[in-house]
Amino acid sequence: MRKGEKEYFRKRMPKILEALKKKGYDPYFFESTDEARSFILESIDPNETVAIGGSITIREDLSIKEELRKRGNQVIDHWEASGDWARVIELKRKNREADVFLSGLNALSSDGILVNLDGGGNRVASLCSGPKRVIVVAGVNKIVESVDLGIHRTRKKVAVMTALRLNAKAPCVQTGECIDCDVPGRICAALLILMKKPGDIDEFSVILINEFLGF
Repeated sequence: MRKGEKEYFRKRMPKILEALKKKGYDPYFFESTDEARSFILESIDPNETVAIGGSITIREDLSIKEELRKRGNQVIDHWEASGDWARVIELKRKNREADVFLSGLNALSSDGILVNLDGGGNRVASLCSGPKRVIVVAGVNKIVESVDLGIHRTRKKVAVMTALRLNAKAPCVQTGECIDCDVPGRICAALLILMKKPGDIDEFSVILINEFLGF
């Protein structure tokens, strides 16, 4: 990011954080992934079970999974069972039993509405109910001006880029565009719009980082 871009998001952040706070979230803003990683590690007890949703931001940008395991945390990650579908489903269902659920975001409106799209449903389910605590992490590139733009970003950009990453058997992999297909290889099925903190979650932290992260 250029200096001007970082300053642009710094100036906007107080209103965004206040909007998130009014909706029941615990919002935080960090300048770097290193600062955010340190904060997350400090906020999670080594005895807590941690589940990770499908997120490039959590796995690659933060690189936090192995740090958690080194400290003694049990980490549930269904990506590790790739190729064994029964095991993948088993681990996905364990997400909702975790003490802490870590996830990325597809989009965040400037008035504090969170948008996520899922193929299997495990991530959006765990953002609503099950875990005691949820921590979502996003770069400032996920911020949009409205929930409608958040849905558009999620369906038209994030879903297509995810399908390309997975080499999914869906038309968007060939065209680069979403056509709202109805094929077995479609990876987008469940769209979650969080208008405020879900009541079933004890603590819900939204961590924004002044970097461009994920898709």
